[in-house]
Amino acid sequence: MKKIITLTALLVSTAMFAQEMSIKYGPWVTNVTQDSFTILWTTDDSCLSWVELAPDNGNTWYQDEYPRYYETVAGRRMYGKFHSVRINGLQKGKSYRYRIVGKPIVDDSNPYAISYGATKAIRGHHTIKTLDYSAPACRFSMVNDMHFNTEKYFALINGIDKKNTDFIALNGDIISFSNARDTLIKYTVEPIKEFTANFPIVFARGNHECRGSEWYLTGKVFPTNSGEFYYIFRHGPVAFIVLDAGDDKPDSDPSYSDQADFDRFRQGELEWLKEAVKTPAFASAPQKVCIMHIPAFDGPDAWYSQHWIAQNFTPVLNEADVKLMLCGHEHKYILAKPGEFGNNFSIIANSNNERLDFEGTADKITVKTVDRNGKQTRIMTF
Repeated sequence: MKKIITLTALLVSTAMFAQEMSIKYGPWVTNVTQDSFTILWTTDDSCLSWVELAPDNGNTWYQDEYPRYYETVAGRRMYGKFHSVRINGLQKGKSYRYRIVGKPIVDDSNPYAISYGATKAIRGHHTIKTLDYSAPACRFSMVNDMHFNTEKYFALINGIDKKNTDFIALNGDIISFSNARDTLIKYTVEPIKEFTANFPIVFARGNHECRGSEWYLTGKVFPTNSGEFYYIFRHGPVAFIVLDAGDDKPDSDPSYSDQADFDRFRQGELEWLKEAVKTPAFASAPQKVCIMHIPAFDGPDAWYSQHWIAQNFTPVLNEADVKLMLCGHEHKYILAKPGEFGNNFSIIANSNNERLDFEGTADKITVKTVDRNGKQTRIMTF
């Protein structure tokens, strides 16, 4: 019996020594509001990990004890390889420092005595800032249609103005399909990992993120305040409505293998949109902007979803006094002026070879496009 106990102890000890917790992807921050945000990351092995949060006051991290935030479900702390921690009760427009700490799961076969490895801080200190409706301006950078091209993706994001960027917008088709959650994370988060820990990500699903066997995990990787791929948020004088046109062809198209039901999805989104634009945070904003991957271009050359959203979403956005729609999808720069497709607002389809830099104040919106070499290609005011 002693030999069996000794052997078991030796095996557990060896496993604890061999299994050292480390982050595989992340962290990245999304679903930021005036009083909350979500921090996500993945680990190489299953572990129980948490976020420690501290004021960004210039003090050394080790001056005080800081609260721990776990991913919990119905009163239980979750462990595994994918981690998503929501932190609430924060102050608007305030900067916070955070770090990720945890310990690997060595043996969870006994529900009453789980064995852990050593506790370790697995990511250094990062800083993230909440949104603020009263901020004087809103500034962000947007890219789209990278389609797995990580070199171009990094080159475009690497040129952002770190001191004057509130968030990074990924406006669809950053990937071409997702057959695994790690595929999505590897090509959306990992190429710009030095930015994702400190700048919130605003994610708009493109038609290509609708494709692949594990497309449905996209919402777990980029959670939103509505629980859907369409949602509203605001920073400073600018209110945003993020919409999702689904895929671009009719549901009956053979390429969907009898799995498409986008008409029903868009119809439900339309009903939500009619009420969402009436919410005080959106309706009271001096500037209103729509972010959607597929542009609301209509006419003889329009594909199915473009025609649908132009006929259904556009009238609601017109009535809500939206000033600008930011899109991608076309892989080239296109500016549609008010009135071209029944739209009262301007529509920009951003090139897949340029970054779009946005600045909005109560008086005007300024948009600049920049190529991968950092050269400004155009500037527009709305």
